[in-house]
Amino acid sequence: MQNRAISATRRTSTILLAFAFLPACGAFPDESFDDSIEVSQGSAALTLAQRTANCQGDPRVVAGLVPLDVCVGADFFFRETFNGNGRTCASCHRVEQNFTIDPGFIATLPANDPLFVAEFNPTLANLERPAQMRARSLILENADGTQPGGPNVRFVLRTTPHNLSMGVSILTPPGTPNPPQERTGWSGDGAPNLGRLADFTNGAIGQHFTRSLNRVAGVDFRVATETEGQRVALFMRELGRKNEIELSAVGFNDSGAMLGRDRFLAVGCNGCHRNAGANTGGALVNRNFNTGVEAARNVALASFPRDGGFQSTPASADGSFGDQTFNSTPLVEAADTGPFFHTDTTVSGAPAHNTASANTIEQATAFYATPAFANSPSGGGAPLAINATDINNIGRMLRAVNAVFNIQMATKRALGARSLGNFFGNGTALQLAKQKELCVLAIVEIDDAIAVLQGAQGGALNAAQVTRLQSARANLVAASTNNNLGSRQNQIGVAFNLLDLADTEIAPNINFNIGSGTLMN
Repeated sequence: MQNRAISATRRTSTILLAFAFLPACGAFPDESFDDSIEVSQGSAALTLAQRTANCQGDPRVVAGLVPLDVCVGADFFFRETFNGNGRTCASCHRVEQNFTIDPGFIATLPANDPLFVAEFNPTLANLERPAQMRARSLILENADGTQPGGPNVRFVLRTTPHNLSMGVSILTPPGTPNPPQERTGWSGDGAPNLGRLADFTNGAIGQHFTRSLNRVAGVDFRVATETEGQRVALFMRELGRKNEIELSAVGFNDSGAMLGRDRFLAVGCNGCHRNAGANTGGALVNRNFNTGVEAARNVALASFPRDGGFQSTPASADGSFGDQTFNSTPLVEAADTGPFFHTDTTVSGAPAHNTASANTIEQATAFYATPAFANSPSGGGAPLAINATDINNIGRMLRAVNAVFNIQMATKRALGARSLGNFFGNGTALQLAKQKELCVLAIVEIDDAIAVLQGAQGGALNAAQVTRLQSARANLVAASTNNNLGSRQNQIGVAFNLLDLADTEIAPNINFNIGSGTLMN
């Protein structure tokens, strides 16, 4: 199979208004949620026509907030099992976890979650390596096919990359192998066939959704049609931001973040992550690099096959398949979307933040000051010229950018909620519930922004704005349980104003165009 494909969640046909996932993201302090309202989410076995008909009645579509085809793509992403083992795209790409998963989140899931199908379905016992999934959020991939040896022998273990902002991070560089037509997954070739984002779904189905390791289409799963794949791809292109920023023109109110921006631009980070994105050069294409990460994987993984990265060239001396390169990932979203590398990566020999497993943005940054990076083809014999203070300041800058992204995601959802109230009033139970759900989804992003800012090294990062965010959060918590239209709209409006102020005070000139897929769940 191919690399890092989508997996998923949501096997039930209803979802509680309070969202069962919220405790995993941080319980609401001193607030109680009405969890008695259930909102129909449809079946996992609906046809394209049925999902289209359902989306035509979705309040977000009716109100003009989300295009019909984006809604349909989201419905497939969140709920379609493709006649497989119960997983969906959202089993690994969780809306409540920034469309990825990590060990802390995995630990909150019930034992019967489809993510754990290898643990409770004997036929699929070798679909995953459960201990490594739980400890390191590593998912088994037959990235280079299954022969020789079969799927239990020829495989790699990879973390789950988030799929936010893919619309601006998957352009294939000229002069490189094509297919893949678009760069997806950790090594850039995560989709089968033509390697388009539209093919990504079928790569996931065959790898992760199958009923047996035989992987026979029509028996172990059904293949997504071209139209279904295109709809899912459209949803993903509308998820997160749809533009890049000009980092050199961005000012930060935190002095450490400003110093971090300057070092980021000066020492070479911008060469592979232009403007804190995933692209390089003026053409803004997504390139692959050998940065030495595979040589620095956690020693606990020594008994597992090594990952050769891009393509499936003949086995290297270490037994891996590929050219040893992996593609750049966007940094705008990085601070709260760990894991940070394709494998559990050890940081050793850096001036600060050495660790057995890189779990913070500072630790991930510190990797580039290690001998492992210096000795890689990308390092060229020298680590990045950053000291402990530089690492912390680059972390502060990336945290500030990430927090602004979180805030603007939250703002998109809060404004969506307010628009539904303006359009429908309290309306039907479904219309009211969707408005409240958007408030809850906005809270998820606010929680991320608060955590990102509070996790900074070297002193408080935008502490006054954390207070504003906490106030915005409280208003949205209240709005999410308020059945009075007028006061609910007012609470959402107050939250919006607080979000806008916090955004501007952290960095006054970062403007993200947040896609309509962000309003879906």
